Amino acid sequence: MGEDKMVEIARFQYPAEAQLLMALLRSEGIDCYLRNEYSSQVMAGYVDVGGARVEILESEVQHALEVMKDGGYELPDEDENGEMVQVVAGWTKKIPILRNLSAEKQILVILAFIAVLLGLLIFLASL
Repeated sequence: MGEDKMVEIARFQYPAEAQLLMALLRSEGIDCYLRNEYSSQVMAGYVDVGGARVEILESEVQHALEVMKDGGYELPDEDENGEMVQVVAGWTKKIPILRNLSAEKQILVILAFIAVLLGLLIFLASL
C-alpha cells in the first residue's frame, strides 16, 4: 500500500478564512494543515504568494469535498489550477540557489535580493 500524500483542497487570500474551513473539516474528523499562513499575512497586498492553502491527505479528498459542499463552499472546477504560481515556479527552477527551496522561501530570497540592489543603487546615487 502506497504512502498517502498531502494535497491542496482550498486556497484563501487571508489565513483567517482558511481557519474557518479547517474548523469545519476538523469537526468532521478530517486532519488538515495550513500552508503559507505567515507569508500570506506578511505579504498580503504586496506580493501574491498564492494565498493560505488548506491541505489534507489525498485519501480524505472525497469526504472533504462533500463536507465543503454541505457547508456552502463553492468547489473549484476540475481544470482550475494555480497558473501564476506555476509560472513563478517555472522560472525560479532555472536559478540553482532557488531550485530546492519552497515557493515561500523563493519569494523571500528574491525580495531580499531586490532590497539589497535598491539599497546599493541608493547608496551609489548619493555619492
